[in-house]
Amino acid sequence: MRAAPFLSRNSSWQRTLWVMVASQLVTQTAFTLGLPFLPLYIQQLGVKDPQTAALWAGASATASGLAMAFMAPVWGRLADRFGAKAMVLRATFSAVVVVGAMGLVGGPSALLALRFLQGLLTGTVSASNTLVASTIPEKRLGSGMGLMQTAVYVGAAGGPLLGGFIADALGYRVPFAVTAALLLISALLILFLAHERRPEKQSSETVAAAPRTQTRLIWTALAPIIVVNFLDQLANSVVGPVLPLVISDLSGPGRGGLATATGAILGSVAVSASIGALLAGRLSDRFSARMVLAACSGGAALFAALQGLADSVLTLGALRVVMGLFIGGTIPAANAILGTLVRREDRGVAFGLTASAASFGFAGGPLMGALLVHVNIRAPFFLTGLLLALECLWVLRVLKVTSNRGAPGEPTESAGL
Repeated sequence: MRAAPFLSRNSSWQRTLWVMVASQLVTQTAFTLGLPFLPLYIQQLGVKDPQTAALWAGASATASGLAMAFMAPVWGRLADRFGAKAMVLRATFSAVVVVGAMGLVGGPSALLALRFLQGLLTGTVSASNTLVASTIPEKRLGSGMGLMQTAVYVGAAGGPLLGGFIADALGYRVPFAVTAALLLISALLILFLAHERRPEKQSSETVAAAPRTQTRLIWTALAPIIVVNFLDQLANSVVGPVLPLVISDLSGPGRGGLATATGAILGSVAVSASIGALLAGRLSDRFSARMVLAACSGGAALFAALQGLADSVLTLGALRVVMGLFIGGTIPAANAILGTLVRREDRGVAFGLTASAASFGFAGGPLMGALLVHVNIRAPFFLTGLLLALECLWVLRVLKVTSNRGAPGEPTESAGL
């Protein structure tokens, strides 16, 4: 029987890749245990009106996203200087304390403050992607990014379902304690088992002159893909604060188990998205990553808009599952392009810049969705479809990617406006 590509031989980069995939899986499971249920948790904290609860949830997500947007390039530059592994550990250990404390708050204001602190100190996904992109061979970049994104979605599949059961049985505070324990396991896994491949050190004069020049060059090279990351995250976060409320509305008054139903839908979507991420990663290694990205964003746009017409929880869940197959492929394809645009030693700041753009999207999406509830509870789904359609058009009309295989460690694709 033929061995899998990543298991064909014993090597340091393979071990690190699988350690990081496992860590990503545990981390995302942890983060999605309690955070998807914030609107319901906020109602338990005393905000009874669903629209006001949605606004608090949207504001907390916006605060976290804005803080992360401003800090991501800083952490990215520090990753290039001190190592990506150190940044992953910083983000994960910080999350243990901050997210764990969310289960102890007495009101929505304290929760908002902790969400802002979370944005300042964490950012595990971009840090982990930087570590993997700096370690694995260039020709495995697409598959590696696909595996990492698959781990994100698989973790997001089990987290909401498990968190929903815990919340319905034990209350909305307990999932945050479980989150802290899982994040601690993830941090220890990285600390003892992950190995970082660092580029050769440059002269002090080069290092002193590099940051400003390289950051400017990276901004220029990555401008089109930065827009993609912004639109993608903006679209994906619009529905977040209102999804539990839509499920409650479709279920009818007096129905229990809302957290479990929400978790089941989110988990099912994450499973389909993980399949999409894995397929897109492999396809990006073999075909045009640009066309893979366009196809994924276009398909996701169609099924996102159709959710606004759903007349039952089952129909809504089915449409979101199909959308997940497409949406799961957008980030791996974008990351495959990103990883080939800059040198290894600059990938920390590159992933930091794109993470910053994604965080701005994450900051704006939830608040937009919460405000749209006052217009119509289904309006966020149509906005999601529109944003994903704009992403597809941007990729086809603006993002130009051409194959240009070069020396190891050097850019192998180029993008331009």
